[in-house]
Amino acid sequence: MKVLDACAVIAFLRDEDGAEKVEDFLLKDECYLHIINLCEVYYDALKRNESEEKANKIVEDLREAGVIFYEGLNEIWKNAAKIKANYKIPLADCFALSLAVHLNAKLVTTDHTDFDPLANDGYPIKFIR
Repeated sequence: MKVLDACAVIAFLRDEDGAEKVEDFLLKDECYLHIINLCEVYYDALKRNESEEKANKIVEDLREAGVIFYEGLNEIWKNAAKIKANYKIPLADCFALSLAVHLNAKLVTTDHTDFDPLANDGYPIKFIR
């Protein structure tokens, strides 16, 4: 089981380095994406001047690829806050990591800058590049 963060999904969508690893996870594992991180992906598409129609298509393509959108907050928000209080990482990333911990899964990311300290502290993180 894997939890994708926004940068891993964006790398997959743009066919960047590491995209093949995300594709492999999608084919072999259950892959979750927290709705807050889906918001980041959607925002990225709009920021890159994609139409709203194209951004909506990205969401549908992810769903068709088997990504499970996780909407729950009650079971993970306190842990996300604890992570944020102890590490200098974006709040959305805290939700992705908190979801991975909650599901006993690995968080898939490209973001060494934010997640290296957490990986060094034993959090379940898999870097795709």
